[in-house]
Amino acid sequence: MIATVIGSTGLTGSFLLRDLLADSAITKVISVSRRSLNISNPKLTEVLISDLAELPAIQSKILGDLYFCCLGTTIKAAGSKQNFEKVDHAAVVDFAKIAKAYDAKSFTLVSAMGANANSMFFYNRVKGRTEDDVKALGLRSLIIFRPALLVGPRAEFRFGERLASMTIAPLSRLLPTRIQKSLITHAETLATRMLAAGKAASPGIHVILAKEI
Repeated sequence: MIATVIGSTGLTGSFLLRDLLADSAITKVISVSRRSLNISNPKLTEVLISDLAELPAIQSKILGDLYFCCLGTTIKAAGSKQNFEKVDHAAVVDFAKIAKAYDAKSFTLVSAMGANANSMFFYNRVKGRTEDDVKALGLRSLIIFRPALLVGPRAEFRFGERLASMTIAPLSRLLPTRIQKSLITHAETLATRMLAAGKAASPGIHVILAKEI
């Protein structure tokens, strides 16, 4: 099987890429990103783009069986709400449309806890709208993960997440496992679950909540 992944330079994406390359059932991994991974592996093919708006133009280069979307940014990193939407909505939907065009076996997406197109919060509203638009494409198998606060060795420094993880993570250890999972999600665990779900390719739409990851 050929796995096509976008967002492999990020926290969850980097773990997922590692797992994909190690999985014997995956014969080829196509990584779409704006910068090189600097990884040498015979199974890996990198497709570099300067702007995510170029996704429709590279469709012929990213034919796969399984598609994994780990795209995600912050308004601060994006620079504006408009740029945030270009990444977390437009690019995600464009990637999903490519998966649909190739009748992919599965499309696995990292969304967010609280995603809701009618939310009063901009971040959750965009995530919810993205989910709705991807659902409307009619993919064979759509798996949406809604993690809680993602923790792990992130290369990009995010002050808010670092502060939250320093306070929530220690507290969560005192709580039952199910409640822990509703507060924090380990990126490595999320990547493992994504790969398993993508390979299983159960027909229909499946939303995996943080407490289930």
